Amino acid sequence: MWKALVVRDKGCAFPSCHRRPRRCHARHVIHWADDGPTELDNLVQVCSMCHRMGHHADWTVEIVDGLPVFTPPPARDRG
Repeated sequence: MWKALVVRDKGCAFPSCHRRPRRCHARHVIHWADDGPTELDNLVQVCSMCHRMGHHADWTVEIVDGLPVFTPPPARDRG
């Protein structure tokens, strides 16, 4: 499964990150504690920094047409 993830994502899949696969790990799109399966269509390759940022900055990720798609958090009202 790891080899398939490396072939698909080629390293950290987070936008504008270029860390190589050896610096990354697999993250569940739907967390395993929420019954997310450990299968390619529910995994994305991310580095540690992007994994933390994704959780703490409320980014979302989904698999669309077999590829990970990240969506930034909604803009905050500054007014």
